[in-house]
This record gives sequence, structure tokens and C-alpha cells, in this order.
Amino acid sequence: MDNELIDLMRTVATRFHARMREHVAASDAGLTGFQARLLNLIGRNEGVSPLELSVFIERDKAQVTRAVNELEALGVVTRTPSPIDKRAKCLMLTPSGHKTHEHLKGLREQLAAETLSDFNDDEKQALRLSLQRMAAALQSDRPETGPDATELYS
Repeated sequence: MDNELIDLMRTVATRFHARMREHVAASDAGLTGFQARLLNLIGRNEGVSPLELSVFIERDKAQVTRAVNELEALGVVTRTPSPIDKRAKCLMLTPSGHKTHEHLKGLREQLAAETLSDFNDDEKQALRLSLQRMAAALQSDRPETGPDATELYS
């Protein structure tokens, strides 16, 4: 049963991401699904580095850097020097990026509401608590390497 539960969570996450990409493509955001995901992560974690993003989403740093370059060219993201390490860069949203991020958040909230529409408040609360416990169990034996997975939108 444990494997089945894990498989079901993966299926839900994969389908949610696919539907979110469809919503982004149908919107006027002008972004690819990957760009939208990065913009959302940056918006939720301003000051995050490209390296932290690549570790979290398990993508090659060069791929993340290319996408960040594209976001920068679109005028929604800017790089600033890290206050800790001047060689490193922190990613921040521009005013246009904040507007796009709010639009993406709205799409995500709408999809989340649709996904959970058959759940009552008690069921949602029980699911939230169960998932928090699982996330904590998985995080407890993992060294800190950047933003906590519970802080980043996957």
C-alpha cells in the first residue's frame, strides 16, 4: 500500500504540472511551462540563486541559466549581486515580473480549486497535515542545500 500511495502522489503531481502547463500556454503570459515554473519559484523566493533553482528542480544549471536569460530578456527577471558572495547572483522579479507572477498564481489557485473541489474542509485539512508530516520526515535526514522544498513551488 505504501508504494501505491507514493505512486498516486507522483501521478497527481505530474498531472497537476501538465494541466498547469496547459493553462500557461492558453494564457497571455507569453511563457513556456518551464519559464513559468521558474518565474513562480523566483517570485516565491526572491533572492534565490540559479544554482539553488537547478538543485531544487533537478535540472542542469546551464538549462536553468538559459531559461533565466530568456526571462531577463523578457524583462520579468533581473540578476543582482548576492549580499553574501559578490560573485554569485540573486534573482529578483521586475515590476512586470511581479504582475506576471500574480497572473500565474491566479492560474495555479484556479487549478488547485478545481483539483480539490470534491474535498470538504476537513478532508483538505487532513490531507494537508498528512503531507506536512511526510515532507518533514523526508527533510529531516537531508542536508541543507538551499531553499526548503516546502518553500519552493514545484
